[in-house]
Amino acid sequence: MEFPRLRFKEVMVSSLVHPGTQQEHKSLPGRSRNKSKLGCRECKTKRVKCDEAYPACKRCQRQGLVCSSAPRLTQWQVETPWLSLQPQTHVNRRLLQYWLEKVSQALVIDPENNPFSFPILKHVAQSPALLHAVQSVSASHEQFFPAKTSILALEERGKAIACLQREIKQVQGAPYICFLTVMLLALTQVGDPDPMDYGKQHLFGARALINSMLRDMSLPTTNDPVVRFCLGSYLYWDMCSSFLVEPRQPHGLDLFNISVAVHRMGDWYHPMYGTCSGLLFIIANVGRYCRQLHDMPQSRNLMQEAILEDQLSTWTTSAPNPDLGHLYEAFRNHGLVFLYQSRAHAQRCRPTDPPVTEAQESLLLRYAEETIRHLMLIPASSYYLNFQSLPLLTAGSELTESNHFMRDQVRGRLRSIHSLNRLPTNLMALQLIEELWDVRDSGYPSFWLSHTLKKNWRLLLS
Repeated sequence: MEFPRLRFKEVMVSSLVHPGTQQEHKSLPGRSRNKSKLGCRECKTKRVKCDEAYPACKRCQRQGLVCSSAPRLTQWQVETPWLSLQPQTHVNRRLLQYWLEKVSQALVIDPENNPFSFPILKHVAQSPALLHAVQSVSASHEQFFPAKTSILALEERGKAIACLQREIKQVQGAPYICFLTVMLLALTQVGDPDPMDYGKQHLFGARALINSMLRDMSLPTTNDPVVRFCLGSYLYWDMCSSFLVEPRQPHGLDLFNISVAVHRMGDWYHPMYGTCSGLLFIIANVGRYCRQLHDMPQSRNLMQEAILEDQLSTWTTSAPNPDLGHLYEAFRNHGLVFLYQSRAHAQRCRPTDPPVTEAQESLLLRYAEETIRHLMLIPASSYYLNFQSLPLLTAGSELTESNHFMRDQVRGRLRSIHSLNRLPTNLMALQLIEELWDVRDSGYPSFWLSHTLKKNWRLLLS
């Protein structure tokens, strides 16, 4: 699988109008200039002009509203390849175009190096399951993942699952195509309003496929970009969900083989997150340990904590640019804050442990504030926006009443992320943080993982 660099250019609204017509409009009396044509739902409802900033307009940001803005139009610099495809199932061209031009761009940090966009077309032609999964995600995304999933999205999801079952049984079926299909099916599952459903079965299916790919000696796992792409995508997924899996549930995860593969992968540039594969693997292990410690405080392992803390503190890579460096530091701090939060929670649950000290609380707050500063140095218009939800929740939940400015920054950033990927879990995370702040301001300790599990929520913040 090659990942060609496809350039997308923003198309200005005025460029859609014939030059002569623009001049005529300027000369007409009483006609307002620069009228908003792609304004968000909120501004249109209020009948006010929208500045069309994406993913959130300035008016919505000022008023603390969730902005239902329209993605920018783009101009394709390549001929639409699907015209020559002969897929084995019905193609909904509108949904496929919406995927290529809009949804797929939220899955990567660089839209010009995007395997989820045009490069995926040749696999779509071979796999009806992948095509229907793509179309299901598109149908949900364009409707902002409504509380009642659209009939079209459900139909496409059902077709994807039925086709996937057949394709998995085929000997010649490519495991990486099945992996991509499973990952997209998980995305449709997370978009449903049920806060308990984080796509666990899809996650376990992806684990089985990754284990299979790493065990297949016919694949050059250390050099094959397809295997690396799938492994990296799984690493990010695992980082965001490892603490959601019950400790007593069999994981089916070959940690040794994955660890070796991550080491060999090194600083290979992944389209979803760049060069931090090793860090994602460490944080996923932190998540597994923190969930075990939360459910069974008696299982606390001081040596394991020290190893994880040292791995997080000493991890290094060369970030391709400063903004990505800020994202990496936010990920690292998320792992440290999560580890320290879990340690403090275990101390409170075990009467034999010493009480949580002011020094511990001060260290937690310092890392939390540092995390927010790193994230806010990344512009809200950056493609990195979509990868900030989890560190925002972990760090944001530690902010005190005196951090009112940072709290407002967290609120605004989570709303902007929702405007971009439209997943309801971001607004649920904001609700969760507000509840945690109320508890904290009342003088009681609060731990976001404990709070969300008590609510019977399993939020997958990707």
